[in-house]
Amino acid sequence: MISRVIEWQKLANRAKIGDTIGVSLRILLMASLRKRKGSNVWQAQYYVPDTEAGGLKQVRKSTGQTNRKKAIAAAIELERTALGSIEVGSDASRLAKAVLAEAVAEIERGTFTGLSARKYLAKLLFIATGEELKSYTLETWSEEWLRRKARDSSKSTMARYRGHVNAFLDWLGDNRRNRPLESVTPQQVREWRESLQDAGRAGKTVLSYVKDLSAVYRAAIREGLVSFNPCSTAIGDVETSDSLDRKPFSGEEVAALLEASPTKEWRGLILVAAFTGLRLGDAARLSWVSVDLQAKQISLIPSKTKKKREVRIPIQPDLLAFFESVTVNDDSPEASVFPTLAETPVSTVKGLSTTFVGIMATAGVDRGKPSRVLKEGQTAGKGRITYERGFHSLRHTFTTWLRTAGVSEEDRMALTGHSTRESHQTYSHTDEAALRDAVAKLPRLTTDNP
Repeated sequence: MISRVIEWQKLANRAKIGDTIGVSLRILLMASLRKRKGSNVWQAQYYVPDTEAGGLKQVRKSTGQTNRKKAIAAAIELERTALGSIEVGSDASRLAKAVLAEAVAEIERGTFTGLSARKYLAKLLFIATGEELKSYTLETWSEEWLRRKARDSSKSTMARYRGHVNAFLDWLGDNRRNRPLESVTPQQVREWRESLQDAGRAGKTVLSYVKDLSAVYRAAIREGLVSFNPCSTAIGDVETSDSLDRKPFSGEEVAALLEASPTKEWRGLILVAAFTGLRLGDAARLSWVSVDLQAKQISLIPSKTKKKREVRIPIQPDLLAFFESVTVNDDSPEASVFPTLAETPVSTVKGLSTTFVGIMATAGVDRGKPSRVLKEGQTAGKGRITYERGFHSLRHTFTTWLRTAGVSEEDRMALTGHSTRESHQTYSHTDEAALRDAVAKLPRLTTDNP
């Protein structure tokens, strides 16, 4: 019976149910009396929280009374003392009743709101324990959530989180962003989502914005700060069919890109990306400490890899030849493999991404379909126009080459640093030439020409 009651208590606490179940539990767990065999003195029997094991533990103490009525009164007082309850008739008790009376009066006036509930709950908590009830606005909780996430997230991931959360705060404006956390409604989230779409952002980008805001509210629910997530319905309605999937380069196209490279550093950067799958930032900032020419292996922790897991990538022969041809002017192991490119921003007008687009044009390599086609006189707005192929396509190329070579999915994930099959599958493309070769190997059923 005790174990079942404890489980009920755990469930009630987890669900934060304080009404019907709470009252029923109180009746079950209230102080009771028992006598030891051969004794006329009543013992009090009640439950208190078990701080070590969790749940509840049973306590038995002598009431010092042989009279049952006096023993019941003593048992109730022992239990109240053990639980730290407010003594009936005390100043604290009178203050609590006054707060409840205020709440009832507001309910009768029809002005009771969620803000009212939090206000009165804060007063009651302070009367009972002396503790302040922590209260958050959307802005202050967002900052707290970002602070906590920064402990375990990469810089690039944190930049995304902060950008997406701030986009919603800016959309709300100074007044609404400083309202209580629970004041945001599903309608507001939908209107914000639609404003992102109207600004020209692709479906997958909009979905990423809403998911990150949803994570802010999921954490708040776990903390017991709010009871619902206003982003839930907005996530399911996002249309992502307008988003482009990245496409890999063919071997001939990679060779053309190498030929069109303006400098030796750019040639090496393209080789690194094609034969390691590293993202542009990681590849451009590769240092010699990560390159072991004796073991013929690159070891590093990619900037976007979850849980900071190191990836080890064997060095392909063409890439090895490039490394061996480089004259290193800096004896420091932290020296950059590409000293000039390492100092160049990734995404500015004259950044690495833009320069690579120019290399593609020189090599005659098509960028593929755009994410949007602008009408005459139409501007791009806030949403970027992306193409099927760019520098990141080299990461798709690397993964596709591994798949075509028969490398298992587990080994491909280890080489690329992907933590889930879902994220990895977007990088594994089917090689059309390999498919044609596979079909050509099928047996013929007739020798007659059509």
